[in-house]
Amino acid sequence: MESGFEPKILVCCECGQEFVFTGAAQAYFAERGYMEDPKRCKSCHTKYKKSQRNHRHQPETISSEPHFPE
Repeated sequence: MESGFEPKILVCCECGQEFVFTGAAQAYFAERGYMEDPKRCKSCHTKYKKSQRNHRHQPETISSEPHFPE
């Protein structure tokens, strides 16, 4: 392998399904400085990001929980 990364089998924290974290994806993560492996499969990650975008477009409400930007 050119990148030196071996594919890893990970388990999605949302759906519990196994997914492959490819060598190319690992190289992409490393290039951007991400230190942790992904927690969600591609399908659940897409759903999660969509729900986060929808949540941001909701009218502001007073909440006791801190909001941390992504």
